[in-house]
Amino acid sequence: MKKVLMISAITLVIAAGLLTRGYTAPAVQETISGDWTAKVKQTDKGPVLWLSLNRNTGARKGRFQMSSDFPLQDFAGLNPNANSNVQFTLGHEAGTVFFDGLFKDGRGVGDFKFTPNSGFIAMMRNLGYDDLTTEKLFTMAVLDVSTNFINELKSIGYDKPTLDQLIGLRALGVTVAFAREAQDWGFGKLSPDELIEIKAMGINPDYIRSMKSLGFDNLSLKKVIELKALGVNEDYVKQMRSLGFENIPVNKLIEMKAMGITADYVKKMRALGLKDVSINELIQIKATGADKILAREKR
Repeated sequence: MKKVLMISAITLVIAAGLLTRGYTAPAVQETISGDWTAKVKQTDKGPVLWLSLNRNTGARKGRFQMSSDFPLQDFAGLNPNANSNVQFTLGHEAGTVFFDGLFKDGRGVGDFKFTPNSGFIAMMRNLGYDDLTTEKLFTMAVLDVSTNFINELKSIGYDKPTLDQLIGLRALGVTVAFAREAQDWGFGKLSPDELIEIKAMGINPDYIRSMKSLGFDNLSLKKVIELKALGVNEDYVKQMRSLGFENIPVNKLIEMKAMGITADYVKKMRALGLKDVSINELIQIKATGADKILAREKR
């Protein structure tokens, strides 16, 4: 009896110590389930599987949905032309997604279940990540956010991105090679959020070179992102210059494009009698709707 009491006391002391250190036990017993749809797509890089994962997160939270293209070789046991019931898996370091359903002529539907990897949880804790919910683990498993990826980022100066940043980097296909290359674009070391943003916007060295070739040598990354987001490119600048608008400041380019002032718009205003209209006047005319009044008066 004394032995049992002693063991119980020791257990309570250990538990109390863990709680005071903020320890949170991983919910490895938790799983995530839902339904999936998929189809094989042909791309310039070969066939891929477009996969959509849906799960009901409860009446109050609504429905969770994730979809993306995956290389066929990422799946074990998958035969998209089985024309019968199928079972296959998507396994990465964070856990494994088990699929059950039907595939016919490259299209499939069915149910899935995700089981986290307790070993991955322990490794992530050693790297300083304690807030691993089952939902985060599920997303990390699907996107293959691995300890190797984290260590590779650390090797080039990204010591501890947040979980959301890691997920964002992987979701957009930001590789370590891309992150290293971006450091040579003239903006210094970019933050994880900046890497995510430039990748999402499709900003690459060619775009930056094209803008610099037009005379915009001292662009900040923020301005590059604004220009790209609005679709300001080499063609747009050259079209405006061909209409007599030389040396347009970057801020005016951004303002013009945001207002929808294109080369065709300028030509239209000139056809309505505004032969020598300036950039500032064009912006004001567009902002106030005076162009519509002018167009009506000319009818």
